Amino acid sequence: MKGKIILFFTTLYLGLTGCMAPPKGLEEERFSINSYREISPQDLTCHCKTVRLGGKIVQATVLPNQTKIEVLSLPVSSISGKPFVEFQSDGRFIVYFNGFVDPENLKERYITVGGRLVGTEKGKIEQADYTYPVVQPDTYRIWTLSTTYDYPTDDWDEDDDWGFFRWRYRPWYVQPEIRYYLN
Repeated sequence: MKGKIILFFTTLYLGLTGCMAPPKGLEEERFSINSYREISPQDLTCHCKTVRLGGKIVQATVLPNQTKIEVLSLPVSSISGKPFVEFQSDGRFIVYFNGFVDPENLKERYITVGGRLVGTEKGKIEQADYTYPVVQPDTYRIWTLSTTYDYPTDDWDEDDDWGFFRWRYRPWYVQPEIRYYLN
């Protein structure tokens, strides 16, 4: 019996880690830089470093033969490859996609991109001058922000004998805990 339990939990563990694997081509070990903070000025001039960066898409601009995307950089999970939604930004970067990408499809979305650093571009964030690192993407994944509402259990509600109905009824004063995740 003990062997079956160990086998069950081992299978469960391997199955769950398979669900959390990064998208194909965005595995952490394929890139020399995996964080915006790791980018040095020398990396921006050599055009030889591969990066995996992610964050929230701030703006998308359609140009004649390409689409320019400005991304608010967020740390990326080493396990799933998803940007951490709740973290503070550590900067901004620009990605140029060949061809047309409809900006409406990118509004309020998140991205993880793998590619090569190809230099910098001067720009402005409102009134401030800013120098953006520029990434030429090889692979990327667009993420959608989803929300779940988790209602905490009530202490006074645990010992009663309501059975099935206990989980369906929530007093008006119980506020849900809101959780955000990317899928």
